[in-house]
Amino acid sequence: MVGAVPWLALGSFASGVGSLYLLAQLRDHWDKPGAKWFVATIATITVWCGTYGVAVLVSTPLVRRGLEAVTWVCLVWIGFFFLAFALGYTGRTTILESRLFRGLAAVPAVASLLALTNPLHALLWDGVRLTTVDGASLVQYTFQPLGYVVVFVAMLFVVFGTVLVFDTVISYGPLYRREAIAVGLSPVPPGLAVLVWALGIGPTANLTTLAFLPHIALDAYAFVRSDMFEFHPATRRAGERAAIDDIATPVAIVDVDGRIVNLNPAAERMLAVEKRSVLTDPLDGLLVGEAFAVGEAYDRFAVENGGRRDVYKVQQTELRDESDTHLGYTVVFQDITDEIQRERRLEVLNRFLRHNVRNESVVIQARAELLAAELDGDEADHAATIERAVDRLVESGDKARTLSEASVDADDVEPVDLRERVADVTSALAEEYGGTVDVDVPAALTLRTQPVLLGVVVTNLVENALQHVPGAAVSVSAHADGDDVVLTVADDGPGVPDHELSVLARGRETDLDHGSGIGLWLVHWAVQTLEGDLDFDTSDGTTVTVRLPRDRAVASDPAAA
Repeated sequence: MVGAVPWLALGSFASGVGSLYLLAQLRDHWDKPGAKWFVATIATITVWCGTYGVAVLVSTPLVRRGLEAVTWVCLVWIGFFFLAFALGYTGRTTILESRLFRGLAAVPAVASLLALTNPLHALLWDGVRLTTVDGASLVQYTFQPLGYVVVFVAMLFVVFGTVLVFDTVISYGPLYRREAIAVGLSPVPPGLAVLVWALGIGPTANLTTLAFLPHIALDAYAFVRSDMFEFHPATRRAGERAAIDDIATPVAIVDVDGRIVNLNPAAERMLAVEKRSVLTDPLDGLLVGEAFAVGEAYDRFAVENGGRRDVYKVQQTELRDESDTHLGYTVVFQDITDEIQRERRLEVLNRFLRHNVRNESVVIQARAELLAAELDGDEADHAATIERAVDRLVESGDKARTLSEASVDADDVEPVDLRERVADVTSALAEEYGGTVDVDVPAALTLRTQPVLLGVVVTNLVENALQHVPGAAVSVSAHADGDDVVLTVADDGPGVPDHELSVLARGRETDLDHGSGIGLWLVHWAVQTLEGDLDFDTSDGTTVTVRLPRDRAVASDPAAA
């Protein structure tokens, strides 16, 4: 030790300067997960290194013993701070903020008190001897059993923290690997130095402060080079927790036999149970209502809870490990009670509109025709106005009924000769409204789609032009473009008003901003259902471009569109 002692003070101060540098780098990351505890850890290292560097240069017995007690205080707190950092950094904030962990702080607090008052009771060490080697003051003493316990507990905190950090490497793979390995390895050198010192199997001097040099180097690499607090596993762990615990949808995790392994709070409320009391219980035994089978999917599944009957759509997904072993199921209950109630209300409203409103409109229409035929002058004009308004109302009802009656099952997708379909629609409309419709669709241009909805698109686009532009010239053309068919309907009218198009683009109407009819909405919904794209160009008349897939193999619900 004769030649190495001067380097002990120099090395201690070097470690202290390195830790101060790291503290300076942490000033902009104070609010990151675990950062405050990491700062506390590095600050404790700074105090330890500075204190010990001064201590080996002090020969006054009382002062030297006091500085030795300060190093013990740093020793007992550094493990606690590092464990707290590991909990915060890896996202285990529930444990970090628990009463149990806060109570654990009593361990280093009591140990600190014992270290500072050790001259009075000698419970941690006894038989203090001061030696001077080349002007450096060293302290030797005999560890008491309680002293070994204090050192062991401090080291145990560090070990637990290191395990938590390395668990991140195992659990999350390469995402946080560099940071976690560097921070996890950093306590190893000083930890080994403490053990060598406490067990008395090394040199007389405590070399822990020298061992902090690689510790600081690894932490600096993790922080400066690898963005330790820019990318931290707390984000992913919180996301994993939120994916189950924080969502409003009930989720149950069960094993292959349907026994409960985990429930999120929403599932606890749905089942009216507490998770702890039902773990390992069969899930089907808690579902009051219909019979439940593990591994099956349910379009509708009723659950009775407190006299209320809620309806859910149940989706069960197999849980498998990396070796593809089937471990159980994730059971998700999607509450569709309100959706079913809205569906039933819409069914009633639809029947009312289809029958009652239409029947009454026909009566009004017939009477208006009689009045228009019998009256003269202004009275006849009034009757004609009523007749036209009722015509528009009946027409809108027919259009709405057409869409509601259009089946959306996959079986209704069939080959359609586009030229034939367009010709049938446009000839009838040209005869009804007047004007001219030019059709330029190649022969044998066929697509697999829903013919009813395709007719809704062509009918409403051509009708919109003929209705609003007397004597309009309308052209309908189509061509194949790869896997799509592009259908274009153009007219020479004034163009669709911007506010009509803005309503379609927004996807909803308001009291102050709405369309004047249902025709463009029918086109919008039908094209979405057919999995196509719709584009309007009003720079010169109106040109509507509809792009549809040539082979629509999967049908979807227009109500969802």
